[in-house]
Amino acid sequence: MPKLTEPTIQKAKCPAEGQVFLRDTHKNSHGLALRLTSGSRTWVWEGRVKGRVRRITLGPYPAISLPQARQRSLEIAAAIARGEDPAAAIAQERGELTLGKLAELYIERHAKPHKRSAEEDTQRLRDVLPDDGKERAPAPIPKTWKNRRLSDINGADVAELHARLKRDRGLYTANRVLALLRTMFNLAKTWGQYHGGDNPTLGIKMFHEVKRERFLGPDELKRVVTEIAQEPDWRWRAYFMLAPLLGPRRSELLRARWENFDFSAGEWCIPTTKAGRSHLLPLPTPAVEILKSLPSRGQSEWVFPSSTSQSGHLEEPKKAWQRIRARAGVKDVRIHDLRRTLGSWLAANGYSLPLIGRVLNHSQPSVTAVYARLDVEPVREAMEATAKLMLKAAE
Repeated sequence: MPKLTEPTIQKAKCPAEGQVFLRDTHKNSHGLALRLTSGSRTWVWEGRVKGRVRRITLGPYPAISLPQARQRSLEIAAAIARGEDPAAAIAQERGELTLGKLAELYIERHAKPHKRSAEEDTQRLRDVLPDDGKERAPAPIPKTWKNRRLSDINGADVAELHARLKRDRGLYTANRVLALLRTMFNLAKTWGQYHGGDNPTLGIKMFHEVKRERFLGPDELKRVVTEIAQEPDWRWRAYFMLAPLLGPRRSELLRARWENFDFSAGEWCIPTTKAGRSHLLPLPTPAVEILKSLPSRGQSEWVFPSSTSQSGHLEEPKKAWQRIRARAGVKDVRIHDLRRTLGSWLAANGYSLPLIGRVLNHSQPSVTAVYARLDVEPVREAMEATAKLMLKAAE
């Protein structure tokens, strides 16, 4: 590849999508390249800094000329030879955030004001960016990520993380973390806090997700209930009994406040839901009996209080559920499948899809339609009767 010249740069065409690199072979380039994207040309330096492959954005062309870019690449090479980290120095000079600081900014500036799932995002970031010295198994994002500058995180890092999360936590968690990081980097660029060029998550494809239809059958439910009763913490015993009886989303039950229960009317008003509206849920008698027996009633604002969480209530049921499902022999059942269990049992007992959608507070009928496939007997009976009628008519 020949060395770059002003004429070759001016003749080079920017791609309609993606990016193209024109690398300089001049003796003083020291890793210099011109990155071409749709409508923009940017100087970058590429090389190894303390053993890691790094890409440093130098600035736009033609605001920075070819000789100026070569001089900057030479300065970077000299700094590396002295044992310095020029990427960190440039990021600090620009006031660039670390990933941990971006996570805090994202929650306060974006998630809380604009997302109903802000608490779920907060918990996910606590889980993958631990800051309290506690180990969260399996395999959270390495603690070093929390203190890394945004421009220090590249596509290869994100791809490795995505694959590792799939291996250790499943593809659904891996995809949710990737989507969250993608949004955070986009916002950082909008806020002028990211100077690393393209969003490093953009080239990473989501793992294919298959819509789940898993729920607990009668024998499985019996085993699960037996193991729930063995839990030493009354909060988890109550939580996992109420989950399939009422069918709320995980965070809705964790955030339940006593002020939203009306036992005289037998109702629970969930003030904020994923559907963007409140949800009035009738309470079956077994659920009322469980709730009335809880020690937190009259002692705390929360149904499931916690003295160790920042929110004041229980926040993460995964570990407790992993114990329960392992003992019950249903290791593939996730917490959300307890919600599906209620829907499937309603469908199997002949209740209509609109009624099931009302119970589970679905916004779209298509979400509820999955329960029409869970019990084939009504379909079998209808087809059997229709076949007989057709054959009779053909006699």
